[in-house]
Amino acid sequence: MTLVLAVLIGGVIGAPLRFLIDRAVTVRTAGVGSLPEVPWGLATVNVLGSALVGVLYATTTGEWRALLIIGLCGALTTFSGFAWETHRLWSVRRAAFWVTIVLIPVACVVAFLLTWLVAQALAG
Repeated sequence: MTLVLAVLIGGVIGAPLRFLIDRAVTVRTAGVGSLPEVPWGLATVNVLGSALVGVLYATTTGEWRALLIIGLCGALTTFSGFAWETHRLWSVRRAAFWVTIVLIPVACVVAFLLTWLVAQALAG
């Protein structure tokens, strides 16, 4: 399997998975809390994807790493969605903008580091 094919296969799985998770969380969190404008679906897919990258980075190599990290997790997480949501929130509600611009990147980094460290320790 070539690297391009591996990335393609991962992306074919990751993109619809992102859509389904994002929509499910967004529907359940619409109008909930003091900052309902925060894109909780987007936050969820990005944090889950970052956590998954931590595990996969510690446990995979070669074409499997390309398929799972670049393809699957690359399509599952989305920087363009993050950019779009923060741009939208800037004009709608500044408090939600600041929560989003701080919360999502920090949560993603923490999720990656924790799962990577745990997976490394377990892998020996």
